[in-house]
Amino acid sequence: MEYLGENLIHGITVNMELFTSTEAELAKYIIENTDEVSQLSISQIAKKLHISAATITRFCQKISFSGFNEFRHELKRYVDLRNKPTTTSDIKEIDYFSKLYQNHLEIIETTFRKITYPDIQQAVSLLTHAKKVHVYGIGNSGIAAQEFKWKFFRIGVNVDSITDPHQAVIDASLSTENSLVIGISVSGKTKEIIHAVKIAKKQDATILAITSEKTSELSQLADLTLLVMSKKNMHMAQNISPTLPLFLLYDLLYTELVAKDYINRIQIREKTLKALE
Repeated sequence: MEYLGENLIHGITVNMELFTSTEAELAKYIIENTDEVSQLSISQIAKKLHISAATITRFCQKISFSGFNEFRHELKRYVDLRNKPTTTSDIKEIDYFSKLYQNHLEIIETTFRKITYPDIQQAVSLLTHAKKVHVYGIGNSGIAAQEFKWKFFRIGVNVDSITDPHQAVIDASLSTENSLVIGISVSGKTKEIIHAVKIAKKQDATILAITSEKTSELSQLADLTLLVMSKKNMHMAQNISPTLPLFLLYDLLYTELVAKDYINRIQIREKTLKALE
């Protein structure tokens, strides 16, 4: 369940139309007696309101909790946040920001743990020797594909990003043995990306997969796979940009690429920046 913090009661209020009359009575009681409810068991609430425990469980599930225990845990957070003085100037002392900070650290640490230096070196070698780099991504991965293009295009990599499935198929059919095709799919299961990559593979293009699943179909098609962290099981996953693990990987590749040909890459970057003035 996503951590709601101060939005918990608001979330109950805006969902009133989803509730039965009994559930609406329960919702009103929770809103008006949050401190008390956060300390009660499901049987105590059921007895106090003359309703069944099953009704309370269904109510909790309607607002996306697994059951009452998870709901009460979040309600206690809400009460603590509401009662806690907010005089601190340190953002990490705010409960939900602290958890977000820990999640970001976990993404960084896991990324550095999953990716080896030889992997980075090999990927940079592929980028350096390819006559054309084709990056495929859809949805959030499409945003990541576009970021890859602009980041590496500015230091002299001949790269294009394709975010439309039909264009990706056409582009893949025109790839050659001198092409590097990068397929981005965190799940490793995006059918449109897999389809385009299969076509590029038949054209003898080199395939680089960026995914979180080492055993995925996309990874199996690739000559090289770079693993990123999937944030789906993180406590505050919905609050974290899905592109964050991908952008961190890009920074690693970018840093290595520049380090291997520093003067040339910096000159190209300065030239492109000057052109934008």
